[in-house]
Amino acid sequence: MRVIVMTSDNYLWALRPFCYLFNIYWSSLQPVLVVGYAKPDFPLPSNFEFMSVGPQTGPEQWSGTLIAALNHISDSHFVLMLEDYWLQRTVDHVGIQGLTNYCQMHSEVIRLDLTDDRLHARGDARDARDYEPWGHYDLIITTNDFQYQFSIQAGIWNKQHMLNLLQPGKSPWEVELYTKVPDGLVVLGTRQFPLRYANALLKGKFIERQWARIPEEHRKLIVDSGWLKEAIYETGITG
Repeated sequence: MRVIVMTSDNYLWALRPFCYLFNIYWSSLQPVLVVGYAKPDFPLPSNFEFMSVGPQTGPEQWSGTLIAALNHISDSHFVLMLEDYWLQRTVDHVGIQGLTNYCQMHSEVIRLDLTDDRLHARGDARDARDYEPWGHYDLIITTNDFQYQFSIQAGIWNKQHMLNLLQPGKSPWEVELYTKVPDGLVVLGTRQFPLRYANALLKGKFIERQWARIPEEHRKLIVDSGWLKEAIYETGITG
């Protein structure tokens, strides 16, 4: 199963801490396809492949870029992430493979959230209903009228379903807000959420409380390596 990471020219720098933390907390053997526009001017780890879809023109080309990536891979399912999802603790990659097996066995699952996004879909964990247990996970479901059913927080996706529903010319925010999950398909999550990360950026702004979730030793290395933009240093972050 492939992990697809979406990036843009403005945030290529975020790939350095992403790759570093990914290979520590997930695995340096996990194949990752980074999809963007301009190629990074620094080397990526050997398990990372970069796919350029041409020059960047605007946020509205985001959905078309993802469509190109999906047509590039043969996997029936994949994990979607963004370049500012910086892992903060060990990933249950065996559990994620088990959840992927579940999705492959249940074609009605369009997305299985790997974070607490579904658990707190409306700000209240009581809105998510128990669905069924699978391995050491308790699957939960939110109905299709819930907000952000098409959320791009990290999750396992059915490639064909996503291709059927994605419309070209949409920004990531439009994809999340306006893509409707049709009747007959379901979005699931888990009560344990096997993937935990710092969502480091919000509308281009560095979020210090998210940064603080990353263990201090890794924060120090990232800062000392000069992987953060000058604008971030101005916030006073030292490690």
